Amino acid sequence: MDSNLPDPLRRIFIVGVFAIFAIFVSGSFFLGFFLVKNNSKIQGLLHLQPVVHIKGEVFGFAPFWSLTKMNGIDWSALTTFAYFSLPVNSDGTIDKTSFEWEAFNGPKLASLFKKAGEHKVRKVVTLTQMNAGAIESFLSDESYWSRLADDSVEILASRNLDGVNIDFEYIPSNDLLKEKFSRFVDFYSSTLHRRLNNPYVTVSVLASSVRFDKIYDIAALAKSTDGIFMMAYDFYTPSSGSIGPSAPLYGYNNGQGPFWYDVSTAVEDFIKVADSKKIILGVPYYGWNYYAYSPSPLSDSVRWTRATPTTADKVDSDKLLSITPVGGWDNNAKVSWRGYWDNTGWHVVYMEDKNSLTLKYDFAKEKKLAGVGIWALGYDANNGNFWALLKEKFAPNDLAYKL
Repeated sequence: MDSNLPDPLRRIFIVGVFAIFAIFVSGSFFLGFFLVKNNSKIQGLLHLQPVVHIKGEVFGFAPFWSLTKMNGIDWSALTTFAYFSLPVNSDGTIDKTSFEWEAFNGPKLASLFKKAGEHKVRKVVTLTQMNAGAIESFLSDESYWSRLADDSVEILASRNLDGVNIDFEYIPSNDLLKEKFSRFVDFYSSTLHRRLNNPYVTVSVLASSVRFDKIYDIAALAKSTDGIFMMAYDFYTPSSGSIGPSAPLYGYNNGQGPFWYDVSTAVEDFIKVADSKKIILGVPYYGWNYYAYSPSPLSDSVRWTRATPTTADKVDSDKLLSITPVGGWDNNAKVSWRGYWDNTGWHVVYMEDKNSLTLKYDFAKEKKLAGVGIWALGYDANNGNFWALLKEKFAPNDLAYKL
């Protein structure tokens, strides 16, 4: 400031400088307030929210007969808990005389649903029909579809559930039923999405559906639902003529065998017609225990006997399975097998373990699938290795910040 200015001018100059400074500060404040108030991104920067990135879906079926075995669920490794199941009658009503309905309304499931909710795990109910005649009758009349949708909306709303899995298992090929089933699922899914707040609607399908022309139009179902649960197991069953793994990862080899089909080929077939991020790869926590003529994989099963299921939780507690003198790794299937002798003859069991599941989970991630599914909760290994592996491969662990 020029010291030669007369006092009156000097006072005017000083007042003017302070006035300009005050206008600048207040203007900046009000401009900033306006921008923050009217710009959500700027507001977000002031209120950063921690968010966890989910690495993949982990969808677990909870069968009504195993609810008492689910106290060991690691909820931090699960994203969807699906009660199995409520049977659907041929006229679209839910069978409320069934034991499944009783268990659905029982205290044990209520407790599990409560824990799922506390851990932000989706709570889902599975609707099932396994009888071919009942499925044909249901699909023949669209009023039955409306009835099932109405009942579903009421059940989900009254129980505060998050979604439905549709599991209608029809084995034969049938082009007419394929078209009807696709229309039913589209109608059902759109009805629930219109009447409920963001329901999670998935459909379970056979892994052989694309190549072997079942009633499941995978392309159509992927578009009309939130996800497709590929039941990638039971490639070999008690009715199979030879002993084989329930879920061989490889071994189809373009029809050259040794297996008639495999999980990896099924996935490749699915992602040719559907968005990979809609596909949930189901894995079995069980194996079939075959009576065998010799303790080796792919040997003939004893025809007049029937294989029985063995679940992963029993492997370490079953003395004959845990201390078996025979066993190995099937390098085609990428699954372990065990053989043992009891007082009735030889037995052979293929069982998923940490090694085989690791390969399946890595394959699902490589193919950018939505995630994996478990059949079934309560069958998992007692040592906790299965839960630890799921957390390692899929559970949320990447902390970021959400605007």
